[in-house]
Amino acid sequence: MMNKAMPRLTRLLTLSASLAASAVPAAPSALPLDQGWDRATRDEVHHLSFGSRILPLGWLLNLERADSQELLRSDAALVQLGFIPSGPGEGNPDGLPVGISRTTDDQGEVWAGLTCAACHTGEIRYQGQSLLIEGGQALIDYSGLEEALIASLTATLEDPHKYARFEARVQPVVSAELRGQLQQRLGYLKQRQAMNASKTPYGPGRLDAFGQIFNTVAVELLGIEDNARAADAPVSFPFLWGAPHLDLVQWNGSAPNQAPGPLVQNVTTALAVYGSADLRGHSGRAGYPSTVELSHLGTLQAHFYDLEAPRWPAQVLGSLDSAKRDRGEVLYRDHCLSCHGISERGKPDRELRATLVPLDEIGTDATMARNFVEATAATGALEGRDKMVLAGEPFGTEARTIDLVIHAAIGATLRHPLEAVRATLQDYHSVYSATVSPNPLFYKARPLSGVWATAPFLHNGSVPTLYDLLLPPERRPASFTLGNRELDPVKVGFAGGDSRFDTRLAGNGNGGHRYGTGLEDADRYALIEYLKSL
Repeated sequence: MMNKAMPRLTRLLTLSASLAASAVPAAPSALPLDQGWDRATRDEVHHLSFGSRILPLGWLLNLERADSQELLRSDAALVQLGFIPSGPGEGNPDGLPVGISRTTDDQGEVWAGLTCAACHTGEIRYQGQSLLIEGGQALIDYSGLEEALIASLTATLEDPHKYARFEARVQPVVSAELRGQLQQRLGYLKQRQAMNASKTPYGPGRLDAFGQIFNTVAVELLGIEDNARAADAPVSFPFLWGAPHLDLVQWNGSAPNQAPGPLVQNVTTALAVYGSADLRGHSGRAGYPSTVELSHLGTLQAHFYDLEAPRWPAQVLGSLDSAKRDRGEVLYRDHCLSCHGISERGKPDRELRATLVPLDEIGTDATMARNFVEATAATGALEGRDKMVLAGEPFGTEARTIDLVIHAAIGATLRHPLEAVRATLQDYHSVYSATVSPNPLFYKARPLSGVWATAPFLHNGSVPTLYDLLLPPERRPASFTLGNRELDPVKVGFAGGDSRFDTRLAGNGNGGHRYGTGLEDADRYALIEYLKSL
């Protein structure tokens, strides 16, 4: 596996810039739009830990790239992996990029991890100007980051000069067991890489989130290798503004959003993003010990409830054509409104409904939805335990994987009941009630506020621009490149980059969603003009 990965790692990590070991990344050049957050809120969301632990912080700060002496945490290396630079601050004293957090465990070890902002902060560039999109779709290469860490650890262990430099940098906290600890963490990362293997590359801005969550619980936490399923249905990181106001969330509408639903959902994310929980060493009646930081989840959830959709920045991207926009509004009402309702700006307590469209009607790639429904796993240590931890039917020898995930998340939440109650109350908001299908073979349509800032489109990111989405599927690009943040303000999407997206690969289909695809070009552009205004 490592031999096959090395050519890609060399391409990912061969960068021209070189920083000294003590250098701190420069402050970000991206300008934030007015989305209802002040600077303190942005800084907190960008770096507040929710329980993810990738590496001890001292290691991340001092590991070298696999192919040079440049530090892996350098601005150049992490920007190449899609991260947005961030200057040092109260919650980020080391000046790590947006989305990288720090936290201290019970033994006093300081860890680096990922937090919400890593996958849910976008950046758009246009003619030399850069805009920060809070809650937008990030372009991080999630699997590329994991590959880079594996390559760096491997090279450090195999090259005595690299190891000596690393050991000297992490003094005086280095322990006599450092080499063994490095080998142990390398083994953990390689195991994760193997259990989440996918023949369809993720590339920038995508992740099979459910696939990785399912494997974290069913394979890693239960210790059952045979439970592994290919995490081969990558989807785009969804934009988060408006999401806390919906009745249902997730691409397939599989999760109700009434309290304490959001907390339990986000606990599963924290577990899957390099978190952990002890399911085998405890009965679950008093909950499961975990790395999840419930109080921080409550804070993050409250901030995202207040997040507003970004308005079209006319001062950067140009003013809208009012006549085209008005014509587009009529077209939107005729072709889009039945599924994509309007979210009222200026109404902070708005309640929104999602529209669930069956697979055979929407016609888009079904891989993600089917993987969710079809996944089952051996229950192992959970056999005989109540599905809802303290209630429900007991598990048999096999169960739906999603039920195992929910059980683990509830158990981790119950371990700290007072913190869970505080987090739930901190983020409590009224939303519409909704019934969740036991077999959610749907995709969710939601209000399209700020959609201009969310390319590429469809749940799997298979359509590069709004213009292409309004073409009949057979006329949409069969392949395109990703990774470039330069926006095309006419067709509304990104063009170019180093990563190739092939719609012929499994899970990457760009068919379906034929709504509005019979329009003439003038009407397509009018509809796009209206979409820019939402």
